[in-house]
Amino acid sequence: MRSRWKYALSALSLAFAPGLAHAQDGAFGDWAKQCERAANGAERCYLIQTVKANERPVMVVIVAYSPDRKRVAAMIDVPLGMHLPSGLEVRTDGVAKRIEFEQCLPTGCRAMLPMDDEILKALQNGAAAEIAGRGRDGDAVALPISPNGFVEAFEAL
Repeated sequence: MRSRWKYALSALSLAFAPGLAHAQDGAFGDWAKQCERAANGAERCYLIQTVKANERPVMVVIVAYSPDRKRVAAMIDVPLGMHLPSGLEVRTDGVAKRIEFEQCLPTGCRAMLPMDDEILKALQNGAAAEIAGRGRDGDAVALPISPNGFVEAFEAL
């Protein structure tokens, strides 16, 4: 399955690639649409939500189409100190999907979520979602993803 999402991962990784011009294309509730233009003129757009605790960013969720626009994936960055073998679980509207970490960087660890119709419909219907995992002490950690503005942002994507 990882190779299936290779292109989605590379598209989402553009969000953090140096040398790209970043522009916010619109705010939609708790989501923002951002677009980047590479030196060759190609433009990629994605949705982003930053989850904060005590005014500090603790999680970033980026949603984007694959280059052929046939699939949607989310890249989820969580802080260092998460229990890596446990992975993460995405929960929304009775749906729970386990995902593994793809990589850890100095700023945090990253997981990819292929967003199937079940997850997309739940978010589009306004269902709250959360990313759950285990902290370094083994305690459960759950971070909310707000559905506020997701429908409008996704339509604009």
